[in-house]
Amino acid sequence: MLHSMRRRNAPEPFKPRREPTWLAVRNTLSEVVECKPLEPYADLRGVLTAARAERVADGWECERIGNLCALFFCSKGGVRHMVTIEIGEPSPVGERW
Repeated sequence: MLHSMRRRNAPEPFKPRREPTWLAVRNTLSEVVECKPLEPYADLRGVLTAARAERVADGWECERIGNLCALFFCSKGGVRHMVTIEIGEPSPVGERW
């Protein structure tokens, strides 16, 4: 019976959150390169957009920020990073997930 199937709600990665969130930068081995705690109810899209603009200004080539996940990838001189909003404290700098 198809009527018993539930619809999934679309993800809301940029929804302001009361829980602690972090802006984290990870390398290709998923090691934390840098990490910054964010205020509760921060404008997550604004934070990620500002981080992208900073990297572009510093010479990084950055992919666009999608609507369904709070991250983007960037590269410069053969180095590739993932910049993401994470719920829950990331590993210490230099450690993997």
